[in-house]
Order: sequence, then C-alpha cells, then structure tokens
Amino acid sequence: MPTRTSSARSHLTLGLCTILHGFTHAYGSMLVPLYFRIAADLKLSGVGAATLIVTLYGATYNLGSWAGGMAADRFSRKTLLAIGLLGNAAAILGIGFSRQYPVILVLAMAAGLFGTIFHPAALAFTTSHYPKSPGLAIGLLSAGSGLGFFFGPQIAGWRAASAEWHFWNVAQWQKPCVEMAVAGIVVAIVFLLLASEAPALAAPSKPHPMDPSLTRKVRHIALILMFRDFAGVAGLSLAAIYVRNVFGLSTAEAGLFVGIMMLPSMIVSPLAVYFTPRRRRLPGLSLILIVGGLMAATTPLWHLRGALIILCAFQTMQLASYAVSDSATLERVVPNVRGRVVGLFLLIAGTFGALGPWAMGAWTDRLAAAEVQSSYFVPFALLGACMLISAAGSKSIARLGPALSEFPVSPLEEISPETMGAVP
Repeated sequence: MPTRTSSARSHLTLGLCTILHGFTHAYGSMLVPLYFRIAADLKLSGVGAATLIVTLYGATYNLGSWAGGMAADRFSRKTLLAIGLLGNAAAILGIGFSRQYPVILVLAMAAGLFGTIFHPAALAFTTSHYPKSPGLAIGLLSAGSGLGFFFGPQIAGWRAASAEWHFWNVAQWQKPCVEMAVAGIVVAIVFLLLASEAPALAAPSKPHPMDPSLTRKVRHIALILMFRDFAGVAGLSLAAIYVRNVFGLSTAEAGLFVGIMMLPSMIVSPLAVYFTPRRRRLPGLSLILIVGGLMAATTPLWHLRGALIILCAFQTMQLASYAVSDSATLERVVPNVRGRVVGLFLLIAGTFGALGPWAMGAWTDRLAAAEVQSSYFVPFALLGACMLISAAGSKSIARLGPALSEFPVSPLEEISPETMGAVP
C-alpha cells in the first residue's frame, strides 16, 4: 500500500503535469485568433501565411515525437518536462520580440521542438505514478488540454486588444506571446522544484526494446487516428477564420469564441475515461468520434450562438477521444515502452494533423465568397468525414491485446485507493 506522503506527492505531480499540459496547448493555439492581425502587421499575402506559423509549430512538435519518446524511456522524465516547457516558452518569447516573418517561422519550429517532449514524457511519467490504474491518471492529465485550448486563444485575443504596455516596438499581437512566455518560465521552475519522480518505475539507462509487432500495431493505429488529429487541429483554425469572416467578430471576440469552444473538455475528458473502464473503452471511443463527426458537419447550418454550441460539442468529443484512446492504448503496453509508443503515434498521426491550420488557411484564402456561410459546407463536412473514418481506430487498438492490469473493473474501483495508488 502506498504511504499517505507518497500518494500526496504523486497527486501534486499529476496536478503540475496537468498545468504543463495546459501551457503546451496554450502555446500551440494562442495565435489562432490573431491570424488576421499577424497577416496585416507583417504584410503577409493572406491568412494562409499566418496559419503557416502554427502549422510549422505543430509539424515540428510531432516530427520530433519519436526522439522525445526514446528520451522519455531513458532519461529523467521530470527533467525532460521542465526543459521542454522552458525551451517552448523561450521560443514563444522570441516570437514576441521578432518582426521578421522568416525568423518567426524558425522560432515556431524551435518552440515545437521543445514542445515535442511533453506528451511522450508526461504520459509515461504520470502513469508511472499510478501503475495500477493508469487510465484515470491519463484522463485527469487530459484536462490540461482543455485548459490550454481555453486560456491560450482567450488570453491572446484579450491581451492583443487591451494590453497597453510598450517595450521594444512590440506589436499588439505579440504582447500576449511575451506575457504567456514569462508565465511558462515561472511554471517550469516551480515544476522542477516540486514534482517528484516515481523511483520504483524510473526509466532505465538502457530502455527495454520495443517489439517489432508492437511497432507495427501502433503504426496502424496512428494511420487511422491521424484523421481525428487532422479534424481537431484543422477545426480550431477553421472555426476562428469562419467566425471572423462570416460573423465579423473582433480579435478579442474570436479568441473568446475559440476559448469557450474548448472549455467543456476540461470536465468531459476525465469523465469520458471514468465512465469507460475496461471493455467500455473502445466502444466508447467509437461513439465519441462518430457523434463528434456528425456535429462538425452541421456547423454552417447555424447562426453564431448555435455554431458555438455545435463547435463546443465537436471539440469536446474530439479532445475526449484523445483521453480515451490514450488510456486504452497505454493500458495495453508495458510501462518501459510507453514513451516510445506515444512518440511513434504522434510522429505519424500528429504530423498529419499538424497540416490542418495551413490547409484551412489556404482553403479559405481561395474561397470566392469567404463571407458567405454556405461557402464553408465542404470544409466542415471534411472535418466530419475525418472523424467518422477515425472511428475504425478502436479495432486497431484492440489488436494490442487486453489491458495489462487486473484493475479496474468499474468506475468506482478505478478511483479507489487500492487501485489508483501511488508508487510507494
């Protein structure tokens, strides 16, 4: 049985990792409501050029995931997570001070390179603290994505419109970059001081080899769920462009819209894992993806308030599917390879998904009537189709075999002290 002290340290570590998760996604989404300001300030050819900044961040973030996974299975995950947030924040700070588009693109890739550490290390790190019940630990960690997707665009839109400080000729759209970067540096230092390792399951100096059969199965999962990843990332940018063009929202209003759109996932993602233990995980995943896809396709049928409700539901389903699919996958693999499993998945699925912002920006730049609501039926239908295709990913996850732990068998047991215990 874990001691009360070790349990408290594990709970604190999980909470801190959730905050790091928030910063990771806040940095990746904060520029979304600022596309039009960026394009105007830097005199770019269109919103597609502005979306390229976010696309390069996401592409680098995911292309480096395999290396991040190998590092997570070999070195201190706590140290890696702190380094990742520090480097990510430093690059975002650089974006806040640069007025050269090529330099900003390079800094976006640098931010993504440091950000790539988070998911492989964090998922392996938090599950090592809760070895008997990794599922709900992943569910709670996933609340950080909603936190980041909510505060990132909302704060960016608000501060870009209201920040009054002046320093080094920083543009209005850059001020939230500076402010959020400084906050991230502080949080990284706090994490390094307060988070604790899980010594009983610390990563070995020589990682356990990853079975070729497991590698093939993870690749297959990624090749299907990459459509889900594309739908989510593309949907975020498409929604911001859509409400600006069709409903004439300001930068601050667009940031608020996008932030609210992501907010419910903070609660729904952990609950989705809580209510789908064991044999319910994979059917639950398919249902979530199908419902989310059908909702996304109907977005252009609604006025502003209805579109907000529909997009809230779509993104809630989308982010909840990450929590459920990550739980279902990592419950089926041994702890010493979890970092590489996550890294390989993101290398394939995440990289494809990262093309979403650029694809939506380029598409909407070419719309003959970008201010007409009906012009967006095809791109939103595409998002819905991608979600429906990805529902087949449940069968691929099932090929990994049964969950390794004998726990849990019900939602109540999943959070009981006997099953969700910290490492002694």
